[in-house]
Amino acid sequence: MKIRPWGPAHWLMPKIGNKQWHLITSASFEDRCTSVADWMSAEGLTIASSTLLKISNPPSPQWTEASAIVNTNADILVERLSASPLTYLGSDLLSPMTILVKDDPIKAHSASSVVLDITTLPKRFFLFAFKRLMDSAVVQDLVVTYARAASYPETPLCEHALPPAAFQGFGRIEPAGDRARMVVGVGYVPLSIGELLERAKTFKLDFIFPFPPASPASRRNWRLLSMLLLDDDIPRDTEIHRIHALDPFEVFDRVTSWAHPNSMDIDMIPLGPKPHALGMAMAYMRLGGRAELIYSQPQVYGAKYSEGVAIDANGRPEIVAYCLKKGGKAMF
Repeated sequence: MKIRPWGPAHWLMPKIGNKQWHLITSASFEDRCTSVADWMSAEGLTIASSTLLKISNPPSPQWTEASAIVNTNADILVERLSASPLTYLGSDLLSPMTILVKDDPIKAHSASSVVLDITTLPKRFFLFAFKRLMDSAVVQDLVVTYARAASYPETPLCEHALPPAAFQGFGRIEPAGDRARMVVGVGYVPLSIGELLERAKTFKLDFIFPFPPASPASRRNWRLLSMLLLDDDIPRDTEIHRIHALDPFEVFDRVTSWAHPNSMDIDMIPLGPKPHALGMAMAYMRLGGRAELIYSQPQVYGAKYSEGVAIDANGRPEIVAYCLKKGGKAMF
């Protein structure tokens, strides 16, 4: 039987044991960026040390509005986390990931138990950090956390995406063969992937659809899917796979099951929820050099990207936790 250790953070974390945690989190313009740090403190979990990332976006009217909110939330997080050693790292959104290598807080604090909070970290940052933490001989226990937003506005969430490229650390080592497969995680915004879908006409094409999304999220997911499938000349065996929006393990299982010895070339495009992007990264790590994780990085994010923090029936913030490494062993 496969064990898939994920669920509400208040349920999962006590099962992992009493650890001295190193928390990696980020200051953002989203209200929920402080949720995990606040929750860990309220629950009495030991934050022995922490890393706070502050990501600056390229200049834009949206960033002018958002930057003041980021600074306020950074001050709040510094106050929350300053009781123990805190590493404060600043980076530009489009910078190479050298900041996570050169200023390695895990090595500096000899942190063997890590909570990686991906709630408001951009995908290019949290995926790179996740891969390094999984590969680290120092890190024995790794929990990834994600706090759900209360709602998302109907306005565009992000704009001005760069051309598609592989995430740093997630490129293909060997050239794609003739029997490649493209897997697209469905989100809200198409992010300039038309050229990739054009190339996919010779591939098997799969869409991973977050389920069960509530309205208006469902409407926006279907709108994006209809935009991506406008062309009549899509592959005949195109399929839509419904997977719970918070379940990276199911994404991992599906993608790795599609990789046969004679057909392991898979391109993955994570436009959808962050837990689905996490599942694709997990699959990449099992597929060796025959897979690739591709993204069109937005340069502009709306200052009102999300609103509030989702609250469960018992009045707790809806924070989901994924145990991906325990006692030095990968849990997938």
